[in-house]
Amino acid sequence: MAKIMVTGATGLLGRALMNTLKSSHHVIGTGFSRAKPPLISLDLCDKQQIEQLLNQEKPDVVVHAAAERRPDKCEFDQHQTLALNVDVSRQLASLCTSLGIRLFFISTDYVFDGTSPPYLESAATAPLNFYGQSKAAAEQAILSVSSNHTIIRVPVLYGEVEYLAESAVTVIAKQLIENKATKHDHWAIRFPTHVEDIALTIKDLIALPVAKSSGIFHISGNQSMTKFDIACLIAEHLGINTKTFEAQLEPDQSAPRPHNCALKDTKLNELGINHQRDFAQAIVQVISPHL
Repeated sequence: MAKIMVTGATGLLGRALMNTLKSSHHVIGTGFSRAKPPLISLDLCDKQQIEQLLNQEKPDVVVHAAAERRPDKCEFDQHQTLALNVDVSRQLASLCTSLGIRLFFISTDYVFDGTSPPYLESAATAPLNFYGQSKAAAEQAILSVSSNHTIIRVPVLYGEVEYLAESAVTVIAKQLIENKATKHDHWAIRFPTHVEDIALTIKDLIALPVAKSSGIFHISGNQSMTKFDIACLIAEHLGINTKTFEAQLEPDQSAPRPHNCALKDTKLNELGINHQRDFAQAIVQVISPHL
């Protein structure tokens, strides 16, 4: 049984990591403004706090899931984005290396520009927006500290939410409930991935020797769809006529998004690790408690 520390444990992915890993490991969760016992309140921008906590708890593994991941916010608050997404990640990598702790860093498919999918783990990064740039910089910083650390790239996430607007996938259900005649992006191709599948994959990787589980890994759902496609699936469950929908064929966000940055998970396939679920069934299970 390993001792695992999860940063960002109050978030969508962080909660899934806590719930999945605690079945076979001793798990400690940290958060910031929303952290309540037994979670530990931790300001990740305070290097002294981080160092003190790591020395006190002595985890075997740190899964760093905390980040600023809203592309539009990253674009307009670049200083804070760099501080949390890059500087904190670099400091964690250095501290973990010096203390003999394995680090798993959650990155994004937005490190790619979306012009040449699917992307192998070895593909050159070329992010279009500042969020992707910050994550690509963090990846480089971490791997330059130690090649024994692990980078986990993931696409858009969904799962058991505390409220429908918590994820970019489930917020579509909220939009449909509030206004049946809605516009939805039908340009960007996404691969929505359940956070529990990511947690199960990381659990499998933690069980492997460092030599087999270090470096860059891609974890992704295998069903491609646009937000318009997702809206139509949710509408069917809600009994909403999709003829009232408008498909947006051009991107209109303030931060540029890639068209299709599908992740090819060749390294996981070689290891025989594959956690997938049907999106249409899973999204109904996720949104039903909030209807």
